[in-house]
Amino acid sequence: MSHAKLWFAVCGGALIGLVSTGFSHSTGHESRIVAQCERLPTPERQNCVQCVTRPVKHHFHPDYPPGARCRPDNGKP
Repeated sequence: MSHAKLWFAVCGGALIGLVSTGFSHSTGHESRIVAQCERLPTPERQNCVQCVTRPVKHHFHPDYPPGARCRPDNGKP
């Protein structure tokens, strides 16, 4: 393999790794417990509480579009 092709393969792999980890990292805006939901304005507060108190752990992103705000927890505290 030529050096140019090898360089593109390495950079492409690194880019794919960055993009895939970008989808699973914390945005800093999510709520994972009821106390964090209390800081949100109404009606988001009620939606957040319903989300984080589900039987299976979830977290709430108030800055995501409606219908995509409550997400399954990814194992973070």
